[in-house]
Amino acid sequence: MLCVGGRPPRNQVRVKEAKITRVHTILDTFVDHVRDNGARTALRVHGATGWRSIDWAQYGHMVDSLASALAGLGIQPGDRISILSSNRPEWHVADLATMTIGAVTVPLYPTAAPAQIAYLLGHSRSRLCFVESAAQLARVAGHLHELPDLEWIVELQPSAPSEAVSFAASVGRATRIAYDDLRERGAAALFDSPDHVGARRRAVRPEDIATIVYTSGTTGPPRGAKLTHANLTATVAMITAVLPIGPTDRFLSFLPLSHIAERIVSHMGQIESGGETWFARSLSTVAEDLLDCRPTVFFAVPRVWEKMRDALGVRFRSLPKPVRGLIGQQRRVVARIQAREVAGQSAAASDRVQLAVLDRTVGHLIRRRLGLDHARLLLSGAAPIDDALVRWLHGVGIRVGQVYGQTEVCGPTAMSRPGHVRVGTVGAPLPGEEVRIAGDGEILVRGPNVCAGYLDNPVESAELIDTDGWLHTGDIGEFDAQGELHITGRKKDLIATAQGKKIAPQEIESRLRADRFVSQAVVIGESRPYLVALMTVDADALADWAAQRGKPLAIETLAADPDVLTAIAGAVERVNRDLSSAEQVKRWSVLPRELTIDAGELTPTLKIVRTKVIEHFADRIDALYGVDAAV
Repeated sequence: MLCVGGRPPRNQVRVKEAKITRVHTILDTFVDHVRDNGARTALRVHGATGWRSIDWAQYGHMVDSLASALAGLGIQPGDRISILSSNRPEWHVADLATMTIGAVTVPLYPTAAPAQIAYLLGHSRSRLCFVESAAQLARVAGHLHELPDLEWIVELQPSAPSEAVSFAASVGRATRIAYDDLRERGAAALFDSPDHVGARRRAVRPEDIATIVYTSGTTGPPRGAKLTHANLTATVAMITAVLPIGPTDRFLSFLPLSHIAERIVSHMGQIESGGETWFARSLSTVAEDLLDCRPTVFFAVPRVWEKMRDALGVRFRSLPKPVRGLIGQQRRVVARIQAREVAGQSAAASDRVQLAVLDRTVGHLIRRRLGLDHARLLLSGAAPIDDALVRWLHGVGIRVGQVYGQTEVCGPTAMSRPGHVRVGTVGAPLPGEEVRIAGDGEILVRGPNVCAGYLDNPVESAELIDTDGWLHTGDIGEFDAQGELHITGRKKDLIATAQGKKIAPQEIESRLRADRFVSQAVVIGESRPYLVALMTVDADALADWAAQRGKPLAIETLAADPDVLTAIAGAVERVNRDLSSAEQVKRWSVLPRELTIDAGELTPTLKIVRTKVIEHFADRIDALYGVDAAV
C-alpha cells in the first residue's frame, strides 16, 4: 500500500499489496501443529519449581477433552461461553475448546466491576462462564438473579478446602463445576467416542462467529463486535505477510487476553507460528519475565513503554560517566537521523556508521538488560503514544514501532514494518485490506478483517459499516508521501470551543503526559472560551525525585506540593509553545488521585471516559473557568 509518484489525494484508496488466501482456519492450523509437532513446547507457565512446559500434544489433548466436556453439557453451535480470568494456559484452552465445537467465546476483563461483568454476561446471553477463582465467582454470584441464561460456572483454579464443593454444587441459578473435573469427564467421553470432537470442529465454517469482543465503552454501553473465523484467519495472514513468524518465535502474554490485540499476538499468532507463548506471572513481574522469555515479538501499551523509560532513566543516572557519555552520543546521532527523516532526507553516512557501532555495543547492552535483545519487532498500540517518548526510546536503541486498529477489525489496520520504523506514523496499512480517508478526514477500512457488525444492535451496525462495506473507524488521519498513516484525532472527541474552533485533544494530552511528573491528562473545552486540563501526578515515576528531597510519595500530597506544581507549570508552558492560541491550555488543575477503572473514568484498556471525568470533577472544571480560578 505504498503510494507511487508523490503525495496521493486524501481520499485515495490504498490498493492491496498481495492477495491473501487461506484455506485453513486457526482451528485447522492448531490441529496441524498438534499432529506434526507434538513433542515441541507450545506454552510455558511459571509454577512453584520454575517455568513449566506444555507441549503441543498436551495442549491438543487439553483442548479436545474440554471441547468434549462442553459438548456433553449440551453446548450447541452458536452458544456463547464467557471467560473471566487473567492470562493463563486455561484461557487459551477454554477459547479453543469453545470455538472447536462451534460455540462463541466472549472474553471478559478480569478487572471489570461486577455490574459490568453482569451486563456483558446478560447481553451476550452466555450459557457458561469460566472464572479464574472463587473470588471471581463471587463477583458473578451477586448478579445471578439477573442472568437467566447462565447455566454453568466453571472454576479454573482448584478451590481452597473451605470452598470445596461437589461436581454439581449449585450457586444460585447456575451450577458450579471444577475445571479439572469437567475436563476429566470430557476425556472419558473422548475415549469412548474419539471422533465426536473432530466432527464438530470440521463443521465450523469460516463465516461462523468465533468470538464476540466488547468494545471499551468510552462513548456509551459496550458493544459486542462479532468476529468470524474468517476474520481471525485473515488478520493473522495479513500480519504474517509483513512479519513472518515460525517455530523459534516466543511471545510474552501479559496484557489482558480479553483485549483483541493481545489475543491476536500471543494466542492466534502463537498458533500460526508454532512457537511458544510464555505467561507472565503478573503485571508486576513483567520485567523479570522478559528476561526469562526474551520474546521475539513484543507488544505493549504506551503506559508500559513510559514505565520502561522511567526505569531506564533512573538506572542511567547511576552509571559511570563514560557510559552515560556513550548513551548521550547515541541519542544525539539518532536525533540527527530522525531530523533528516522528517525532512525526507537520507541519514548522513557518518551518522549511519556511528549508529551501527553504538547500537552493537550500547544499544545491544540496554536491550539485553531488558530482555528485548531477541525481539525482531517492538510495537506500541491500543492508545496513542507520545512522539517524544518514542524518540527517547529510539535514542537508546529500543526501536518501538506502532500498530493502529480497533476491535471491529480484529485489532490491526496499520503497522510499522520490521526495519522501517518512523516516529509519528502508525505504519502502512496491512496487505489484503483497503484504507482510505473520507472527505471529513475519517479513516475508512474495508477487507476480510472487518467484523460482522455488533451483536443485537442493527442501528449502530449500520452506522459502523456502510452499504459499500466500508467500516467507519471514528478516527481522523491522513497518509504521508510514503504511504504511511498518521492519526490526528478522534472524530467524536473533537472539542468545539465557544469560538467555533474544532480541536483534537489527544495530541495535547499526549504531549502533557510526556512530562515525567504527569501520568494522566484530560483536556476539556467543549462550548467553553478556552481549553483547560485536569492532570494527575505519577508517584512511581517521581519516587526517586521525592526520596532525594525527603518528600512523601502519596499522590494527594505530591498533587499539592509547590515544587511539583512549579514543574508541571513549566511542562504546560513548553507544550503551549508549539500550539496555536486556540489549542493552548490556559488553565489547569492537578487531581488528588489517579483516574480509575472502578470509578468508571477509565475503560479496562485504560482509555479515558471523558463524560465520567467531566461529571466527577465538575466543580473543579467550573472553578478553572471562574473569574478567580486558581491554577
